[in-house]
Amino acid sequence: MAWRGVHLSRAARLRMEHRNLVIEFADGAATTRLPMEDIAYLILDTPEISLTGALMSQMSQHAVMVLGSDERHMPAWTSLPWGLHHRQAEVTILQIESSLPLKKRLWQKIASLKITAQARCLGKLGRQNADVLQSLAGTVQSGDTGNVESRAAVIYFQSLFPGMDFIRHADDLPNALLNYGYSLCRSGLARLLCAHGFIPSLGLHHYSMANPFNLADDLIEPYRPLVDEVAAGLLGTRCLTDPFTLDDRRALTLLLEKPVMFEGAEVTLFATFALVVQSLRRAIENKEPGILAFPTPLS
Repeated sequence: MAWRGVHLSRAARLRMEHRNLVIEFADGAATTRLPMEDIAYLILDTPEISLTGALMSQMSQHAVMVLGSDERHMPAWTSLPWGLHHRQAEVTILQIESSLPLKKRLWQKIASLKITAQARCLGKLGRQNADVLQSLAGTVQSGDTGNVESRAAVIYFQSLFPGMDFIRHADDLPNALLNYGYSLCRSGLARLLCAHGFIPSLGLHHYSMANPFNLADDLIEPYRPLVDEVAAGLLGTRCLTDPFTLDDRRALTLLLEKPVMFEGAEVTLFATFALVVQSLRRAIENKEPGILAFPTPLS
């Protein structure tokens, strides 16, 4: 199983040689060679990188996630290998024919798991209101008609960044940390949804007409507290106006390699993207929300 991630922030030329990824740095640093079968993901954190067509073809065959960034260093695009699932059309039909009650029950589970994960995050960080959120997690109804997920989010973020004038979606360091980590998970999930035959714009709960990845934004919810924990640690005592650094991005990227538990087995967070998407397919196929599964921390 692929296990290694590559995060490039310097100008380089990438090519294939004898089933190895060859990285030739423009600054004259030593050339790096990595076996293709070891690579799980490749993040291009600079526009000064060139890749050969042969390399992209090999990465597609090995299901390597290639992720490119924009001028703000936020993930902006990802590669999509063909043929990762042999019954793509069947999955698409299952998704389209899924009933509204089933979608509501799936969202109920997702929202409840997210709030539980938020409570776990607050408890691990020694923040207040972990018990409040844990109680709220058990009150989520089908379709979250009581809007518990949104109410929990208000309490959660106030507790996550205490003593800080934090506003979600503001242009500051905490939001940059959160958005980068969320984007990594969202990209991984969106890529696997497409590869397995799902229509990513058709969500269970998210339904924005302008969002091509509503379904990925549903599935990412239980992952967010895992990102939040890392972001809170990186923020520490820094200020809202401090810069979002390369070290921050590398630390958040390493979250993809973090060991987590998934249905009793220890795997990397990156590996769970495929496992979650597969569990969604089985849940829809069997009309059983309980089959949908997500990762949990080791401790």
